Amino acid sequence: VTELAGGHVQYVCEPKFDGASISITYRNGRLFRALTRGDGTSGDDVTRNILTIKSIPPEIKGDDYPQEFIIRGEILLSRNVFNELNRERASAGMQLFANPRNAAAGTLKLLDSKEVASRKLDCFLYYLLGEHLPFRTHYENILKAKEWGFQVSGQIVLCNDIGEVVSFISYWENERKKLEFDTDGVVVKVNSLEIQDKLGNTAKSPRWAIA
Repeated sequence: VTELAGGHVQYVCEPKFDGASISITYRNGRLFRALTRGDGTSGDDVTRNILTIKSIPPEIKGDDYPQEFIIRGEILLSRNVFNELNRERASAGMQLFANPRNAAAGTLKLLDSKEVASRKLDCFLYYLLGEHLPFRTHYENILKAKEWGFQVSGQIVLCNDIGEVVSFISYWENERKKLEFDTDGVVVKVNSLEIQDKLGNTAKSPRWAIA
């Protein structure tokens, strides 16, 4: 990354939440469409179900947002909600969910939005995509998304060099167990959108991010 960027690179680190990926389009400040990211680019339309999740705003706060943009995130079940759900299923003689990730992914595909709402899904948003974003850095765009009313992880950190990235990973190796949501690693992203563009993508994944 440093070689291709031709100089100093800042990184953004965050715990990798273990849930179901979602990609949400907003137009003129309102939620327009939500897709599961089945193959990374297209997926199932789950807009009706996403509208039942309290941490996803149907309408954005403020007036300094692009006319259209996509925000990506992770749909989750907290461990407490997951355990409560399995207790209810056990008492009803139903098959238990294997883990919060499977439960979240399965819930998103339900046809009954009332049933989805009752399962108390949550969401953390982690990436803005669009033509006219407010800033040219990932970190500033995520802070702006928080101002617009999106729920963003409180554990996102801006790192000035790879040493700080390694320290972040070491810290969360154990601290992650204290979070109320399951995590399965750490995500490291290049902060500059200009450098992200320069690095580009492989056939399957971006060269500017790693889990």
